[in-house]
Amino acid sequence: MTTAGKRPNKREKFAAGAAAKESSVKQKSEMQVPSWWAWLPVILGFLVYANTLGHEFALDDYAAILENASTKKGVSAIGEIFSHSYRHGYIIMGDELYRPLPKALFAVCWSLAPNSAAPGHWLNVLLFAFTCYFLFRFTAHWFPSDKRLALIASSLFAVHPIHTEVVANIKSLDEILSFLLGMMSLHLFLLFVQKGGVKYILSAMLCFFGAYLSKESSITFLALFPLFAWFTSAGSMNRVWSGLAWMLVPTVLFFLIRYQIIYAGKMIQPAPPSVADNMLSAAKDPLTRFSGAVAMLGLYLWKIVVPVGLSFDLSYPQVTPAKVSDLSFLLSVTVMVSLLVFALKGWKSRQFFSLAILMFFVLVSVSSNVFMLIGTHYGERLMYAPSFALLLLAGWGILKVFRADAVSANKIPMPVMGLTALLVLVFSGLTIARNPVWKNNQSLYLSGLTSAPNSARVHYYQGLWLNKPENIELFPAASRDSAMQAGIMHLKKSVELYAPFTDAWTQLGVSSYREKKYAEAIGYYEQGLKYSPYDPVVLNNMGSIYFEQQKFNEALKLYLEAVKYKPDYADALMNIGSCYGVGQQYDLAIQYLEKAVAVDPGLSQAYYFIGITYRNKGNEALAQQFIQRS
Repeated sequence: MTTAGKRPNKREKFAAGAAAKESSVKQKSEMQVPSWWAWLPVILGFLVYANTLGHEFALDDYAAILENASTKKGVSAIGEIFSHSYRHGYIIMGDELYRPLPKALFAVCWSLAPNSAAPGHWLNVLLFAFTCYFLFRFTAHWFPSDKRLALIASSLFAVHPIHTEVVANIKSLDEILSFLLGMMSLHLFLLFVQKGGVKYILSAMLCFFGAYLSKESSITFLALFPLFAWFTSAGSMNRVWSGLAWMLVPTVLFFLIRYQIIYAGKMIQPAPPSVADNMLSAAKDPLTRFSGAVAMLGLYLWKIVVPVGLSFDLSYPQVTPAKVSDLSFLLSVTVMVSLLVFALKGWKSRQFFSLAILMFFVLVSVSSNVFMLIGTHYGERLMYAPSFALLLLAGWGILKVFRADAVSANKIPMPVMGLTALLVLVFSGLTIARNPVWKNNQSLYLSGLTSAPNSARVHYYQGLWLNKPENIELFPAASRDSAMQAGIMHLKKSVELYAPFTDAWTQLGVSSYREKKYAEAIGYYEQGLKYSPYDPVVLNNMGSIYFEQQKFNEALKLYLEAVKYKPDYADALMNIGSCYGVGQQYDLAIQYLEKAVAVDPGLSQAYYFIGITYRNKGNEALAQQFIQRS
């Protein structure tokens, strides 16, 4: 209680706001809201993505699932998954990600149906539908004065086309889990601030830790906890800071575990992403990097407002870093600054629009490249969480424009209903039409050639697809040669657009190797090593050429160098074993071959080589056991 004439301090204001909020919540909770409101977003979310349930694996699904030796061990590998980096089990360098929760679920799905994409697609769609339900409940609970806002925002979220990549691509389960568990932790945190109770804060901590185990960018929720507490006036400031201190526990725990698994005892120096992954790496100075990042942020915002012309890839040089004098930067920075100014105007009075805008900037902060470079400069999946904030803002705007506050909060005025229904129908149509793009790699890459014809990565992807014999066999016999030549053309186009694209040089080498053009293949591989001297795939492939030429010492040297940089490289381990076997060093051969099958139990050729090695040692019984497993 304040003395007469004394202005209340911030803590007293917060407490007064909390009391008023509690009273408001009690009043509004008595309002009867149609039960179908909560289920409409769920139904919409499921229906618009129903045509993805029969899709195949696509894009990063291969690295995370189909070609990942760890994932393909099924549930037995869950311990291994939690004790290694995200891409463990796949041939890749520089893996600094730790996301064991989605990968563990991939392993479970593999155990249920090996080689089938169906469990993963069902899991994504169902979890997405549940997310839509939760977002409605969350919004309706904490902003009860107008539950129409919850209906509009969650329904638009359910059908927005920019979410297609997340829901249709199995690998993007990390985005779904991170946002869902993050929002659940936010809800529980606010309940703790409002009511107190150990059960709420412990549950919030558990959900938050799960969000971290899904994706590292969940750290942005640390800013949302006090932000939402302020705008909802959920409880006392003391309890806000107390709760926030508790939420630091899963944060510290996660990053300690992550450090121990990825960095401890290892000579790892984080390198900036390649230009093919993040074109901002090509920025010549910090100012250009900043202007380029802000311009891309403007593009994201535009794609949320007008979700047409979507593309799974906008890699270099399809887009290049914008300069401070470029119109794309000037427009973007104008919009961003205007939004921030607008948000700050509503800060003191706790206006909802202010919260929605600030929520967007918080959620997009890590992925924006404004403060630090991430693995990519563009990915529609990165807008999955931030888009909800803008859709909340859209819902608020629709209600304000049509002055819906003059109508009972459990009734929807016709203009509001009409506009929302129109947006839902348009977005649904766009999403349903875009989903087939993600059916498989070929449909995805062909769409990329249309939406991003100057992307080096898109041409690499198409060339890679056409460079696989199993894909060429899908073509009529008469057109297979032309398909292979088309693949080579796309690979050459890729390095023409971006010369340091080592993966494209590697695939050109593979193509020449298959045609036994060994000198040409080595030339391509040397080009790749010129830009990536420690690439284990290139080293292994060059070793195989020397092996074919019976230059076993040269081959062994390259194979050993490959596993030096990638110790769990199953193919290279198998090849080392083959070299030792040819040299009649049978014990060493078996040692490396067994390492190979330990990494990748599905490597049937390695079992065969083990069997042959035991036969050469005179142990026919063991030889037959391993040959039968091949």
